[in-house]
Amino acid sequence: MSMKRLTTVLFALLLFVGSLGAQTKWAIKTNLLHDATGSVNLAAEIAFTPKWSLEFGLSGNMWASKEISLQHAIFQPEARYWFCEAYSGLFLAGYLQGGITTLYGLYDFSPYNSRYPNLKDYQLRDALLLGVGAGIGYDFILNRHWNLELELGLGYLYTKGDECLNKDVVLLKGSEFDYFGPSKLAVSIVYLF
Repeated sequence: MSMKRLTTVLFALLLFVGSLGAQTKWAIKTNLLHDATGSVNLAAEIAFTPKWSLEFGLSGNMWASKEISLQHAIFQPEARYWFCEAYSGLFLAGYLQGGITTLYGLYDFSPYNSRYPNLKDYQLRDALLLGVGAGIGYDFILNRHWNLELELGLGYLYTKGDECLNKDVVLLKGSEFDYFGPSKLAVSIVYLF
C-alpha cells in the first residue's frame, strides 16, 4: 500500500467519524511507539454508548534497508468496554488485525517454525498477516481534549509469506508462521472531540 493511498484512507476515516454528529463522543489518536519507528499511524474511536466504543486503526511503513525492514500496512478494528465511561480509566478490548508485511533483520522466526530451527537471518516477504487478540488498557485524562492511553494486548497472529529467503536464496515458498503472545503495545496520545 503506497503512502498516498494510506493517507487517503486515513482522511476518509476521519471524514466518516466527523459525520456521526455531535451527540457521539469520538477521538483520534496516534501510537507514539509506532511513531518512534517512523510508521504512519492513526486511529479513530467512536463511543456509541457510555461504556462501549469502537476503534479503527491504520498503520503503515514503507521503510527498508539491506539489513532491516519494517514494511507493513495493517488495519486493526477494536471493540472496547469501559469500566467507568468511554475515554476515562480502565477498559478491556477485543481486536482483529489484518494486513501485509515484509519482515527481516529484527525478527527471529525460529520459535514459530520447527522445520527450520534457525531463521534469524531470514526474510519473510509480502506476507499476509491475520490476527485476533484481547487487551487491557487505561486512559489518563490530561484535560478536556487530551488523554494519554496505555494498552497491552495478547493474541494469535498467522502469517503466510510468498517467500522465505536467506541472503536472497529462496528456501520456502508459501511459508507459514503461527505466533501467540504479545501482539499489541500502545502508548497513545488521544484528542477528544
